[in-house]
Amino acid sequence: MAAPRSYAEGPCCSHPSAAPSVQQTLDEMDFERGIWSAALNGDLGRVKYLIQKAADPSQPDSAGYTALHYASRNGHYAVCQFLLESGAKCDAQTRGGATALHRASYCGHTDIARLLLSHGCNPQLVDADGMTSLHKVSGERGERKELGRGHRVPDPGGGPCTWRLGPQEAEAQERRKLEEEKRSRLERFNSSRINLENLADLEKLVQRRREKRLKRRVPPRAPEPEVKPQPEAPLEPVDLEVFLKAAAENQEALIDKYLADGGDPNAHDQLHRTALHWACLKGHGQLVNKLLEAGATVDARDLLDRTPVFWACRRGHLDILKQLLNQGARVNARDKIWSTPLHVAVRTGHCDCLEHLIACGAHIDAQDKEGDTALHEAVRHGRYKAMKVLLLYGAKLGVQNGVSEWGRRGLAPRDSKD
Repeated sequence: MAAPRSYAEGPCCSHPSAAPSVQQTLDEMDFERGIWSAALNGDLGRVKYLIQKAADPSQPDSAGYTALHYASRNGHYAVCQFLLESGAKCDAQTRGGATALHRASYCGHTDIARLLLSHGCNPQLVDADGMTSLHKVSGERGERKELGRGHRVPDPGGGPCTWRLGPQEAEAQERRKLEEEKRSRLERFNSSRINLENLADLEKLVQRRREKRLKRRVPPRAPEPEVKPQPEAPLEPVDLEVFLKAAAENQEALIDKYLADGGDPNAHDQLHRTALHWACLKGHGQLVNKLLEAGATVDARDLLDRTPVFWACRRGHLDILKQLLNQGARVNARDKIWSTPLHVAVRTGHCDCLEHLIACGAHIDAQDKEGDTALHEAVRHGRYKAMKVLLLYGAKLGVQNGVSEWGRRGLAPRDSKD
């Protein structure tokens, strides 16, 4: 019989599941998004969802394995049953010629082997080593070590010279193991004991251990600085500069004074930055509500045409982003270089904001003046987690950047309707 080949992933199929590392190939990402990862993990709900989305149950992955190979190898009976009922080919072979029955037989999943045989799986198919499913079963049992003579029980799956211990002998062997471990622990303890010749040695030992305890002692925490109460609103009127600074520093008393004196909540500086812009950037949620209730424009634009949604995504303030979108802010607004809030969330690496924008209808393949999509930005800035989120939600890989036809004509795209 030919010796079993040594594959990179061992004798049984196993896809290199994507580690939570940032260094993933596109094949690994495709594997996680596809039906193969769900079958490998026994996620029946996701398998059903992908099948309903017209996924082919017999489609092999980049390594040549189908979902049925992964489910049968890991013992997921319900997933195997659903795949077979959905039309999965039970005799699909890998590049090494292995079928799902080979994998179930090698791993000892008897119920799955019966299920495959009941659906017409051919037990006579051989892999690249010339081995059938029966060879896989007997080959696994034949690898057990021969234990010599004695009152032994023959192993029904092994060869004529392979034996296993009887129940009483196995129990006696286990007792001997425990006794040997106990003796070895006692010897290690005796060898590590300190020989104390006199009282001075004992005092030195106590002193050393006291010093060690003092080194391990955690120093007391420094007292937290007391939060000073906000100063009361001054009697004199608050000018625009103080108003905008108060919005950045969350000084509600000055904001209230400015608004009570009839100040415009949409007043801005030379760069057209309003108090709402600053409150969104700094993450002051209560102040954002107060300004919106006072009549601040939710889509006010600064000199670069960036709305408060851009500023909230820039610092990753998800709660404020939700407030703005609930008040009717445009999720697909564009600035002067035609970037969208989705571009900003990817550049700054705030994936929670990214997912919320997509859930609220952001155009995932929107392009800026250079033709860059959010996926281009994720690759450029090394935002691997954002890259995975975009691909998971269906971002297109084939979009090319560069100046497009409407870009050559000098026509800026309008803000898409939310």
